[in-house]
Amino acid sequence: MSINFSAFEIGRRALNANQFGISITGQNIANINTPGYSRRRAQLAEADTANIAGTSIGQGVKVTGIEAFRDNLIQSRIQTETGISGKLSAYRDSLSPVETALNSSESGGLQNAISSFFGAFRDLDANPNSLSLRAVATQRGTNMAGSFQSTRAKLDFIRTDVDGQLRSAVDQVNTLSQHIAKLNTNIKGIESSGGDASSLRDQQTELINQISDLAGVRKTQNADGSVNLTIGEGRPLVTGDRAFELQAVNTPPLGFATLTLEGQPATIEEGKIRGFQDAIDEISSQIDTLDNLAASVVDRINTLHASGTDLDGNAGGKFFSDTPAVTAANISLDPIVKANPRLVVASALAQPGQNGTIAGEIANLMTDPTSTVGSQTGSFSSIYGSMLSEMGEKLNAAENNLQTQTAIIAQATAQRDSISGVSLDEEAINLLQYQKAFEAAARFIKVADEMTQTILSLAQ
Repeated sequence: MSINFSAFEIGRRALNANQFGISITGQNIANINTPGYSRRRAQLAEADTANIAGTSIGQGVKVTGIEAFRDNLIQSRIQTETGISGKLSAYRDSLSPVETALNSSESGGLQNAISSFFGAFRDLDANPNSLSLRAVATQRGTNMAGSFQSTRAKLDFIRTDVDGQLRSAVDQVNTLSQHIAKLNTNIKGIESSGGDASSLRDQQTELINQISDLAGVRKTQNADGSVNLTIGEGRPLVTGDRAFELQAVNTPPLGFATLTLEGQPATIEEGKIRGFQDAIDEISSQIDTLDNLAASVVDRINTLHASGTDLDGNAGGKFFSDTPAVTAANISLDPIVKANPRLVVASALAQPGQNGTIAGEIANLMTDPTSTVGSQTGSFSSIYGSMLSEMGEKLNAAENNLQTQTAIIAQATAQRDSISGVSLDEEAINLLQYQKAFEAAARFIKVADEMTQTILSLAQ
């Protein structure tokens, strides 16, 4: 009597296949909290049949590969929305300190310093012969100038800090681009030889998410498993195994960064880099307004101050220094007036010491709606107030848009997880199925062994 050993082969294959399935299930469970991990499943198929004694006999099961659950459309959406979120978060975080600087309570803040300064001339208007009130006016003028300088210095520091963050983000983009290019090479090599590159593909996806947050890249999936990344108007950042270098170039006169890609000007539309660029532009605009405000304050005060008489009846001169060109960074009291408060003007030339016409006119500048600051016309208090309100509105808009964007990303991520995410309940079921199938295969081999032993014993 002949012995058919095909049952042992079927059993062996079944043990291997179910053991493989248990390993894949364990891998899923182990990586349930791994960012970017895509759920996997063992791919099984019936093994090719064998012809024995003219009869086709099954050879059991075989492992054909590993299937990873991914949806490229959803993943591309997540990457796009992540770029928008990155821009909004960088813009909001960069401008928050600006609002704080403009609203600073240090020494009363610039708004209070301006109010106190003009208030000193209001007091002098009521008592134009007072030396002590003149001294108060010089002191408050010094305080206002110092507050302008302090606010300007804070804005300069914030702008420089944001520029540094932009440069750091550019370095991160280049590092990520190089990693993605290397992954492209490795994925192509593994998959071209029939291997499984699921782990590398997950790493690739996670790195693309990170680079999208920084630069708002767009991805094109190639048939060989590699990806191409572009920025802005479609300039290539990664093509196959090549990464192109993004550079932050110093730009005169202030030395802040502009972007180039392979030596040519580059435009980035989304991501933190775009947010940093927008924030730098906004901070620069605030600085220009502050400089123009300081220059306008000095010009109008000096014009009025020169039209009156001091405590000794002499024609007035400058109250603030006006050379070099006045900015918020260099505004200062005229050193001659600062050293001698008697030179502070209060009265008109026609009536020295008799009334406070000039002091009153200077005090009225606080609310005079005809002052011009850059392209704005209004009172000094309203123009500075508009700087504060404008900054608050932009921050609120960025915060609201960011909250909306966060909800969109959460929705897209939930869709991604419904396809690619690991479910412990589902994996528990799979684990039980593979376990039972493994035990059954082992029992099958035992039965086949007993039958074989019986046949052998009959032959003795």
